[in-house]
Amino acid sequence: MADNAKTLFRLFRIYGKMDLIWVLRDTRYFLMQIFSDAIGAVSAVAGIFLLSERFGGFAGMSKQEILFMLGYGTLVDGIYMLFFGNSNVGEMSRIIGRGQLDHSLIQPVPLWVQFLTEGFAPASGGSVLLCGIALTVTAVHGLGLQWSFSLTVSLVFGVLCSCAVVFTCVLIVSCLAFRAPAAAEEIADVAKSFFSTLKNYPLGGLSHPLQIVFCTFVPVGLAAWLPSLTLLGKAGISRFPLFTAAAAAVFVLLSILIFRKGMIRYEKYGSPRYSGFGFR
Repeated sequence: MADNAKTLFRLFRIYGKMDLIWVLRDTRYFLMQIFSDAIGAVSAVAGIFLLSERFGGFAGMSKQEILFMLGYGTLVDGIYMLFFGNSNVGEMSRIIGRGQLDHSLIQPVPLWVQFLTEGFAPASGGSVLLCGIALTVTAVHGLGLQWSFSLTVSLVFGVLCSCAVVFTCVLIVSCLAFRAPAAAEEIADVAKSFFSTLKNYPLGGLSHPLQIVFCTFVPVGLAAWLPSLTLLGKAGISRFPLFTAAAAAVFVLLSILIFRKGMIRYEKYGSPRYSGFGFR
C-alpha cells in the first residue's frame, strides 16, 4: 500500500510536469484552449442564470441560490477536467473500445493508479475550475453567507463526491464497450454530456417521484442540485452532504464490480480492433 501511494504521488508529479511542458512549448495554443474552456463554462450556465434573473429565481430557488448551484456544478466540471481531462481517462469507453487498455495492462503499475494519474492536467485543465470558484464566491457573497471552516470543508467534500458520482456513472456506461467495442466507443461522451446538460437545471419543480429518480437511479441531481440545497440548508437534512457521499460510495462500488466483470471478458477475448498496423 505504501509503495502504491509513493507511485501515485510520483505519477502525479510526472503528469503534472508533462502538462506544464506542453504549456511552455505551445503557449499560444494553450491560451486559446484556456480561453475557449472558460467561454464554454460560462455559456453552459448563462441560460439558466438569465432565466433566474428574469423571473427572480424559479423551482423554489432564488437567483442567488441558483447562481450557487451553477457555481457548484462548474466546480464539479472543473475537478473532472483537472483529474480526468487527459488520455481519455474521463471517457473510458474510448480506452476500452479502441483497445488502448492493453497499453495499460502491460505497465508495472496497478490500473487504478494509472487511471487516477494519467488524466491529471493541472495547467491546461484548470480554467473551468477557476470559473467555478469565481461563480461560487460571488453567489456566497450575494447570499450573505460567511465563509467558515465547516462551509469550506462541506463544499470541497460535496464537490469531490459529486465528481465521483459523475465519473463512476460514466465508467459504468463505458463498460458497454467491453461487449461492443466499435459501437460503444464514444458512449462515455454521451453519458458525460447528459450530466453536463441537465445538472444545471434546478429540479424543485418536478414531482417527488421524479426527484427521487434523478437523485438515485439517474443521479443527475447529485451533480449540483441536491448537494447545493444541502449546503444552503434547504434540503431538510444536515448541511453536510451525507446523502451525496453515500450515493458516491454506492456508485464507486458498483462501478468497480461492473468494471471487474468487464475485465474478465476482456481477458478472454481481448480487443477485436487490433491489426498488423496496431490498434484500430
